Amino acid sequence: MIDEKGENVGVIETPEALRMAQDKGLDLIEVAPNTKPPVCKIMSWSKFKYNLSKKSRGSSKGKAKDVKEMRFSPYISMGDIEHKKRKVEEFLTKKHPVKLTIFVKGRVDYSVVRSQLDKILDILKGKFETDQFPRKEGRNLSILVFPLKKTLIEKDEPEKKPPPSSTKEKK
Repeated sequence: MIDEKGENVGVIETPEALRMAQDKGLDLIEVAPNTKPPVCKIMSWSKFKYNLSKKSRGSSKGKAKDVKEMRFSPYISMGDIEHKKRKVEEFLTKKHPVKLTIFVKGRVDYSVVRSQLDKILDILKGKFETDQFPRKEGRNLSILVFPLKKTLIEKDEPEKKPPPSSTKEKK
């Protein structure tokens, strides 16, 4: 058993532990039921529940970023592609994954759609990474791209500093 100060009191019978908790106006809480003997702690039940909820909220800090989507038409002009490219780059710099979608209306040959997606990916080359191929979702073609992870690039040769130039010139 552990008392309210966090100190180990030792192995105590359950009725005695309950009496000690009631004398102090606190509760006896079983914190490790699977151990032999089970570990109990004297503390306030509301404080225990608060700490549990605090731990569960703290685990959501590694939450994934929202997936942003940028939609393109198969017949989009270069000016519009440049504008959407800047928005995609902005999302990627904020570490958001971006779903690039070519949406299809009417009768469009999928070779046109595929070539348009390839053109967009060529324009954005070097700014993202992906681990999948473009896939059809209904009539649309889409691919999910992720921001580049920072990688350590080791240089083969160390940088050479130019020799310091003297301030006095000889004539």
